[in-house]
Amino acid sequence: MGEWKLSTWADAAQLAASVNRREVPAEARGIAPAAWFALLREGGEETYAVNYIAHAMPRYECVIWAVRTMIEIGIDRADPAIVAALRWIDNPSDRLRRAAAELGESLDDETPQALLCKAIFLSGGSISEEDLPAIQPPPDVCAKLAAAAVLTAAFKGKDPPAKIATSLQIAETVLAGA
Repeated sequence: MGEWKLSTWADAAQLAASVNRREVPAEARGIAPAAWFALLREGGEETYAVNYIAHAMPRYECVIWAVRTMIEIGIDRADPAIVAALRWIDNPSDRLRRAAAELGESLDDETPQALLCKAIFLSGGSISEEDLPAIQPPPDVCAKLAAAAVLTAAFKGKDPPAKIATSLQIAETVLAGA
């Protein structure tokens, strides 16, 4: 368990509330988020750990984690959604964010690629049409969609537990600032 330099969370229960405010474990109160994450993993709660660690990250880094994971676990780097995501990571402009959203709308909603594109669109910036007043997305939606993209990708092939473990290792690397 490394130091989560990029996370601003100080209490595991508060972070857990951002994942699901209806299910905040009392035993998480007063524990550092990284320590609670380690307990989740030790307890075999890897799927929840993916959601938990996604919410621990800033939104931009959360998208980076999802893209790195999806490539690492087998989605082709030349996939149009991955290309759109990498372009946005290199230049997180509103134009590229909206282009990713447009691509995502053309994909089957249940694919990891569509979920990734939606995470990018909801990572920040207005979600209204460009000529209308700005409306900001809820702060937790990017993490929820990025985690869903990672989990969907992990379960679309052989050995989901190994793919989830890979995603969690990548997430800790991202949170460490590496």
